[in-house]
Amino acid sequence: MDKILVAIDGSESSKKAAEKAAELALSLDSEVTLIHVHTESAKPPTDQFNEVASYLSADTLAEIMDQKEERIKSEKEKIVEEAAVYFDQKGIEVNKEVLYGDPADVVCDYAEENGFDLIVLADKGHGKVKRFLLGSISDKVVRHANISVLIVK
Repeated sequence: MDKILVAIDGSESSKKAAEKAAELALSLDSEVTLIHVHTESAKPPTDQFNEVASYLSADTLAEIMDQKEERIKSEKEKIVEEAAVYFDQKGIEVNKEVLYGDPADVVCDYAEENGFDLIVLADKGHGKVKRFLLGSISDKVVRHANISVLIVK
């Protein structure tokens, strides 16, 4: 296995998945890429926001939205950077990406488009309610990926 894709979300479960991926990468001398897929963008969320926004200039509103997007991006990059520390400690060089969209679709598409041999992810991530509403990301990846998938409990 030359290339391993590790999907993480910052949860304890995804940390275990990253640890298993590191173990595999060391034993197989594989290239590793860590990705975090963010599902939201910095869109105005509510009618209350729209009411307040009506009093702002277009430039001010654009600046607020840019700042929010930058803050979200920074938070998501931190998730990937924190996971990369573990790999660095093991002497494993990793590539890091923060992507946007439906997590299962993005993971499957990214793996296929970039020639990965294996996807590693946790069996569950943040929140039971979110999992109930969105379905299990790991289940969707297993069903739709065209390559091998390792689910770590």
